Amino acid sequence: MASPRTHLPSITLLACIQLGLSVLPGRGQTAPPAEKPTVFRVKYVAEDAVYIDGGRNADLQEGMKLSVVEAPADGTRSDGVRYRGDRHIAELRVSSMANSSSVCEVLEKKGELRAGQLAFLVPDSLEQRQQAEYAAEADKYPILVTFTNGDPLDEEIRENEETKVIRESPMSRIRGRFGFDFGGTTESGGFNSKQVGLVIDADMSNLGGTYWNFTGYWRGTLTTSSSGVTAANALTLTDLINRTYHLGFTYQSPYSPNIIGVGRVFLPWAPSLSTIDGGYFGRKIAEDITAGVFAGSTPDPTSWSYVPNQHIAGTFVNYETGRFDSARLYSTAGIAITTVHWRAARQFAFFENDFSWKRYVMFYNSMQVDAARTSPLPNGGSSPTGVSRSYTSVHFQPVTRITFGINHNYFRNLPTFDPRLVGTGLLDQYLFQGFSGDVRVELPARIALYSSLGRSNVNTDPKTSLNQAYGVSFGQIWKTGLFADLHYSKFDSSFGGGQYESLSLSRSLTDRLRVQVLAGHQILNTNLSSNLDSNFVNAVADCSLGSRYFLEGNFGWYQGTSLNYRQWSAVFGYRFGGYRHR
Repeated sequence: MASPRTHLPSITLLACIQLGLSVLPGRGQTAPPAEKPTVFRVKYVAEDAVYIDGGRNADLQEGMKLSVVEAPADGTRSDGVRYRGDRHIAELRVSSMANSSSVCEVLEKKGELRAGQLAFLVPDSLEQRQQAEYAAEADKYPILVTFTNGDPLDEEIRENEETKVIRESPMSRIRGRFGFDFGGTTESGGFNSKQVGLVIDADMSNLGGTYWNFTGYWRGTLTTSSSGVTAANALTLTDLINRTYHLGFTYQSPYSPNIIGVGRVFLPWAPSLSTIDGGYFGRKIAEDITAGVFAGSTPDPTSWSYVPNQHIAGTFVNYETGRFDSARLYSTAGIAITTVHWRAARQFAFFENDFSWKRYVMFYNSMQVDAARTSPLPNGGSSPTGVSRSYTSVHFQPVTRITFGINHNYFRNLPTFDPRLVGTGLLDQYLFQGFSGDVRVELPARIALYSSLGRSNVNTDPKTSLNQAYGVSFGQIWKTGLFADLHYSKFDSSFGGGQYESLSLSRSLTDRLRVQVLAGHQILNTNLSSNLDSNFVNAVADCSLGSRYFLEGNFGWYQGTSLNYRQWSAVFGYRFGGYRHR
């Protein structure tokens, strides 16, 4: 074994070289990293999503939360907006990112969202980003390695650099509320029923430091006692609306190619399909290609192909390329089969394509092509192979306050949604058949005007008819803090014709009390329902009791041709994790 004195000259030489390198300009010292922005501008507002001008370049991550406020009069974007005390317009959560832009889902909306507003990271998300940055900075410092024996120059098995991959455990955020619901329904003819149910409102992300999330809203009945058959079987308007919400577990990790969803969920790659009580599994087989499967029952009464006791299963392939701040393409194709009472009903292929260029042009198309089939019912008839459902829209936004578009809607067969929901606005996408045009104008004082016009020429109608819809929304009426939306629609489609008027009001009376009211009148001439003329009112009041408990009251009144009822309920529950009420 060589004496330590033998290696002393070489060790001394190495030390001198290292000392010389450390004093060279640019060596041994690192410039402080550029500070990442914490305030972002809203680029575009879609129906249920908000686009901001920050993405991976700002170290944003899925699940981070942002608060939206109005931009100052001078248009300055600085971190000071978080300290001005302005009223929060909405709360957002990042759902997907590109290099310089992100898509956010709306968690809570207190006013009207529009392009040009500012969104800043909430303290929890800001801390999460800082911790990730500190961990990344730690990797840039040299690692001191000592040797107990051997010569570094002679031992090639020693690596000159050691690379370390750190997978940061995401910060878990648990907030939500749950409560027990007790209510009753009184129908015409003396029928009464009582219900005991459960309400879950969850916003839980990165459970246990993993990439599992549990989010959404669910309201269901546990037990029912009634005085008659009619009361036991009738579904109220509130019951139908409750079945349109989503609640489930989802998993998506930057370190895994798998994407999972279980619960009452929609397929993220093809949202035009029915909501399912079941699940989906997707796997990235390439950087921009995802393939997967899905299966479950279809409980949503707003689906165009809604049928009780229906199940669906299928497979899909998705291709995604581009960025939100330039050109982006999102395309899905798949096949599926539906069953009713476990008997095959439909076999079809589905396609969904979404193309956008910045905020200026947006193209969307969804299509379903059914295989030929013969009804198992007596005299049920048959249908050839062909397009059964298609919807196409092209929208343009030349300036931030004006959006207009052209749409085409087609059904081969009669839609089977629940017609009682026509007056709520949840079925507007099905009321116009054929070509139509729409425009939306954002006015000062948080006022928006929107309108749709088109001519319908359905297969069963020998003449065309005018479809029309008009609406106005007020982000705030004077200084009352009251949000209002008025809507009028007149339509003539393959399933019937009619009109409806609706009014929606909401206001936070205090920090602890919020009230919402939806009222409307609808006339529907159709063979799908005997309830042709109806009026309805739904009201909700939500009150916080201290820091952890809440009380919610609901009232529903429905007066129709063949269905009349009054419904009430009270929810007492517990709030955890600093959750803000809806």
